[in-house]
Amino acid sequence: MNKHILGLLLATASLNSQAAELSKSYLEVGYGETSLDGAPNSVDPQGFIIAGSYEFANGIFMGLKIDQHSDSLAFFDKLLDDDYDVDETTFNLGYILRSTDNGRLAVGAQVGEFEVSTNRSNSVVDTRRIYGEYEHSFGKRVDGFAQLGYEMMDFPSPIENENGVYLNAGIRFSFTDHSSVILEYTNGVDYTQSEVKYRYTF
Repeated sequence: MNKHILGLLLATASLNSQAAELSKSYLEVGYGETSLDGAPNSVDPQGFIIAGSYEFANGIFMGLKIDQHSDSLAFFDKLLDDDYDVDETTFNLGYILRSTDNGRLAVGAQVGEFEVSTNRSNSVVDTRRIYGEYEHSFGKRVDGFAQLGYEMMDFPSPIENENGVYLNAGIRFSFTDHSSVILEYTNGVDYTQSEVKYRYTF
């Protein structure tokens, strides 16, 4: 009898510790903040995020992300002729190299456009990134990911182009098999971003 109870407890424990399903097929909406190197300390453009991605059966995935951030102190910045807006659109293409019960290793590339506007100027920067990514499931309701790569930012002339290390990491808390909340942080060339998003996985 005790052996049967012990077996039942072990089976229940193993069910509770099952890994959450890792998937690149999702839709996201959220809110984010961008900090720009060289901008005044009081300037932190904030706004909405819309993103979507789809993972094919062969391991290829692709996605699109749109950020629209405006300065939270817009009224005061207009008085100073110093309002900042940040709009970013990014297309992502990647491939799952290796998958285990609890983790997945992928490589990818991104191309996009990073636009910074003030009342006095407007700059459109073409961005390109290559990266490696590892996703890991810590349990049935929690998983995380980290991307490390190289970012190339092509500024309009006469500004010199800038390249450097790109880091993106996040953690996901799942409420159901399809619904979750994500906290995400990005450290790129000349900027950082913090985001909180709702994800629907399909």
